[in-house]
Amino acid sequence: MEISPEIIDLCQSALEQELKNTRIASKRLNEAMKNGVQDIELLCQLSEPLMDSMLGFSGKGKRTYLKFIKYVESFDPMTAEKIRDGFEDALGYKNHAVYVAARIAKEWHQGHTDKGGVDYFEGHLAVVAQFCMEWKTKTVAFLHDIAEDTSHTVKDVIKEMKKMLKEIKANPEGVEWFDEYEDMIGIFPNESYHPLTKKEWTEIEEALNVLNQNTVSDRETYIQRFKGNDLAIIVKLNDLRHNMDLTRIPSPKEEDIARFERYKSEYVTLMEFLN
Repeated sequence: MEISPEIIDLCQSALEQELKNTRIASKRLNEAMKNGVQDIELLCQLSEPLMDSMLGFSGKGKRTYLKFIKYVESFDPMTAEKIRDGFEDALGYKNHAVYVAARIAKEWHQGHTDKGGVDYFEGHLAVVAQFCMEWKTKTVAFLHDIAEDTSHTVKDVIKEMKKMLKEIKANPEGVEWFDEYEDMIGIFPNESYHPLTKKEWTEIEEALNVLNQNTVSDRETYIQRFKGNDLAIIVKLNDLRHNMDLTRIPSPKEEDIARFERYKSEYVTLMEFLN
């Protein structure tokens, strides 16, 4: 299909404006860091056009943005980590893990259905993952019922994820199957693959262990166990959110209504646990 000159001119103008904004933002941010500014809100405002450029036509601004994260880390490591996570997430650097999680969940839940008789992966897990906003929560959302509903353990899940990610790193061209999950996940993995850190692997494994109800004796103990693990809490909130949708069940019975009321109470409790 031939692109009209008007569209080309429009894209060229947008690119030029983007580059101009990036230059201005880089200059202002560098000056702020040079002068020792530690106002996070101001620094984030100054850095925003750099992120916009990385998501736009030019891709410029990455070097200054990474410098900005390192600068924030020097006086506020926790905030720097959140900013870095947002950067990684927006550019899809860790989304390979989400796609791997989706494939594992689909294969290991094959033949499972929800209470409405719908395929469990498409009818529940994919929906819960879509409710989640970040790569880490999406990853855990796809995997959160495996240890509970299959013969596989959390250790099996982590082992299989690492194996598949290793294969992807060795052969990035052999991932045609990514297309199968793009619509439900949203953000396609970046061409640049960023391996998960030891901390991220630990966070995912711990969240999956918390979400496994089979390891506790009663529901109240199960819900209380979420306290202090925001990753697990966010996934469980979205899990409950979907489970509370009674339209999924053709003819709800009294037991379904009672379960809805229990879920609603648990949802409130988990919201109170969030840091």
